Amino acid sequence: MPAFLGGRRLAALVALGVGVALATAVLAQWSATLEALARFRWGLLPLILLAVLANYALRFAKWELYLSLLSIPLPRRQSLCVFLTGLTMAITPGKFGELLKAVLVRDLVGTEVARTASVVMAERLTDVAGLLLLSGVGATALPHGTLLLGLLAAFLGLAVVLLRSRRLSGLAGRALDRVPGLARLKVPLRSFVGSGRALLAPRVLLVALTLSAASWFFECLAFYVVLDGLDATTALRTATFVYAFASLAGALSMLPGGLGVAEGSLAGLLTLLGTRPPDAAAATLVIRAATLWFGVGVGALTFGLAFPHGAHPVERPAPHN
Repeated sequence: MPAFLGGRRLAALVALGVGVALATAVLAQWSATLEALARFRWGLLPLILLAVLANYALRFAKWELYLSLLSIPLPRRQSLCVFLTGLTMAITPGKFGELLKAVLVRDLVGTEVARTASVVMAERLTDVAGLLLLSGVGATALPHGTLLLGLLAAFLGLAVVLLRSRRLSGLAGRALDRVPGLARLKVPLRSFVGSGRALLAPRVLLVALTLSAASWFFECLAFYVVLDGLDATTALRTATFVYAFASLAGALSMLPGGLGVAEGSLAGLLTLLGTRPPDAAAATLVIRAATLWFGVGVGALTFGLAFPHGAHPVERPAPHN
């Protein structure tokens, strides 16, 4: 198991996830939720997982785009293994554990962590932007929804401006010089911010946002299929809004995997929009199992198979005398 997420910590997070699932069912009436799960058309599960895999495929394409832009020489097969391993880190706060990917890339091909970390940063930033775009499709479904999403969009735009600012990166470097023990972070910080500027160039950002919106739409589509499987069918536009907004809420909560916040948002929004509470709870449990926990399982399996003893460090030639 990755050092970022030891076995005990993983077990604790899984236990937390189970607790959240139980709480979701209990709050919506335990017996009625179980009845809703029993009548769910489980034959739709392959279609749901196929939509989730499409999400992974498009996000992997974005990961590959970023690696190529930074000329990181990671072979395709190893790149896929690193990307899939990162899915395990979805249950770390804010997905910060995905920096594990930068560590694996360093060990495999020698690229400094700060350089690849900028790829992880750009992934997360464009994921949030993609979810914002999808949420905007149905933002008017909730009171003040447009205002809230407008504020989030403004925050995202400000983040892009700050990350692309050479002056601010220089100020950050000088500030680090004045803090005892942190001056050694100056070079990695410059590498991180410099790479981030390249990844957030307008044309690159447009392609990345398109991939992000398309990838997360597939999970919104999976959610729509889940609702259909419960005969709680709603408009695709509404399902897209609910899932994207709940995913944003979970991400911004900075809780591990958005646990509690994402589930509460999904079930709460569905109920607010007219879905029976037991059906809303059942839909929430199914989609979270098919997205969050399926991804964690895929990531853990990939790590165990591809990196049974950790990444194999790149062999560097000995210096000549």
